[in-house]
Amino acid sequence: MNWQETMGFFANCMPKSVGKTLLHMSEGTVREIRVRSGGNVRILTDRGEIATAYSPNSQQVAQMAEALCENALYARAEEQRQGYVTLRGGHRMGLCGRVIAQGQSVRALREISSFCVRIAGQWYGAADQIIPHLVDERGRVKSTLIMGLPGMGKTTMLRDACRSLSESGLRMCVVDERSEIAAMCAGMPQLDIGPNTDVLDGCGKETGLRWMLRAMSPDALVTDELGGVGDAQAVLEATRSGISVLATLHGRDLEQAVSRGALYHLVQNRSFACYVVLDEAEVGKVAGIYDEQLRLISVGGNA
Repeated sequence: MNWQETMGFFANCMPKSVGKTLLHMSEGTVREIRVRSGGNVRILTDRGEIATAYSPNSQQVAQMAEALCENALYARAEEQRQGYVTLRGGHRMGLCGRVIAQGQSVRALREISSFCVRIAGQWYGAADQIIPHLVDERGRVKSTLIMGLPGMGKTTMLRDACRSLSESGLRMCVVDERSEIAAMCAGMPQLDIGPNTDVLDGCGKETGLRWMLRAMSPDALVTDELGGVGDAQAVLEATRSGISVLATLHGRDLEQAVSRGALYHLVQNRSFACYVVLDEAEVGKVAGIYDEQLRLISVGGNA
């Protein structure tokens, strides 16, 4: 969907006053829409937050959430148990309400009290600055880790890198645990990840990376938000098998990141040939690019 269609979709699911505000927003300016029972609907933009005059009750919150899921929220129970659902267009709606627990697991979510829609962005060219550093002289993808603080454009850059490499003819395989890279909906990617890309949606990284490695003969694996030891071990297995991995990691800088146990072993084994660190203040800006020995090879600029 283009911007006008996207805002039209959200406007149709919201009260007229909120919808009117959304329809007047310039392209690419809306980041989030937050709806809370008893609170004003808020729209987070690139210039700050807009508090609308509309304050829904709990029933109205539930009705809006249902409308955004195109009257099929009940059919998205598995996603709800993860705390979010992916909407048409690849936008992610995080949910809060009353949790029905089963031991340490979530069995169901009831009485939705608030939700936050994160607007998915397709930023063509987001990875342009780093692409020359991702491919070696023989045209093979270098294993690369993109790190930065939340909301600074890691996933957007990762997605654009995947798209660009896929368009060059490389076989890219995405393990999309949280449906944020390809934003699969009804079996179709809602965001452009390239014509030569396969997606394993909703699968944990540890299982998914091994799955793709064994089943799909990739030139490179792509995944988001490396976390625990299991993720690191799967990355290590892939790189030792000669398959490159493109991934992201929450972190302020390399010094902070390499101090973590799981990543420390990946660094010591030189699993990544390239590290991209994003700026803390400007979305999408590259602060520095480092080689496998953590030596700075490029600084500054927008990707």
